[in-house]
Amino acid sequence: MAAVAPFAILIGAVIAIGLLFASFSEPLFARLGSFGSRFAVDLEAAGMRIEPQHFVFVLAGVAVGLWVLLLVLMHPALLMSLLLLLACAVVGGVGGRLYLKRRRLQRIGAFSEQLEGALRTLAGGVRVGLGVRQALVLTSEQSREPAKSELMRVVGLSSLGVSILDAFDQLALRMTTTETSVLARVIRVQAQTGGDLATVLEGLAGTIRDRRRLRRRVRAVTAQGRATAWLLGLLPLGVGAFAFSQDDLRGPMIGTPIGQIFLGVALALDALAILVLTRITRIDP
Repeated sequence: MAAVAPFAILIGAVIAIGLLFASFSEPLFARLGSFGSRFAVDLEAAGMRIEPQHFVFVLAGVAVGLWVLLLVLMHPALLMSLLLLLACAVVGGVGGRLYLKRRRLQRIGAFSEQLEGALRTLAGGVRVGLGVRQALVLTSEQSREPAKSELMRVVGLSSLGVSILDAFDQLALRMTTTETSVLARVIRVQAQTGGDLATVLEGLAGTIRDRRRLRRRVRAVTAQGRATAWLLGLLPLGVGAFAFSQDDLRGPMIGTPIGQIFLGVALALDALAILVLTRITRIDP
């Protein structure tokens, strides 16, 4: 029974917090709206169908849940509890930002991989006499996600009265790649000066193909360095997990204030080491 008690307390605390959040959800959402607006652009670029204030609400729930779990496991003093609450809030905010950034970069990367084929289809439609908007509709129908939804959004904005040039500019703001920015500029310059748009789009598609080939070569060259960085970064975590499995080390590590401080510092330094090593081995072609 004694072993079940902490888990029962944890479950009860999580349920109580969930009920409390549900009771005050409307005013909380209103107050979190202004704070969540900073996530709006990233959520839109990541393709996540969630309101910014709801996303902040989820992050707050994760931070509180992590804080309760640490309280049950560590039984800290009042001052340490407040410090843990602050640390959990920071971890929740930073973790949410990193997760959102990862989703955004994955979607932008997938769009970049599909952009070459989309440009060739768009160039073919323009070459046979279709307008840019009609060629975009044809291209979006033959594309996969996320290129399909992004191109359809350009078409939808133009249907609502937005200039097709401004719609491409908004696409470049969401899909923050050099190729998308160049595409928006090419469409604008061609609309102002004229010229063979199909040939320009095919040339841009060839440039994108060459850049993708260069990126693959760079990743192959730096693969060993990136693997070494992750190995050196994860090795202290493995040693720490072994020390945590020993009864005579686990108690002082998580049951004393000095052990908790050193554990937190060690985890922070290891995370910093992984970040620095991955930055060193990153090369943008």
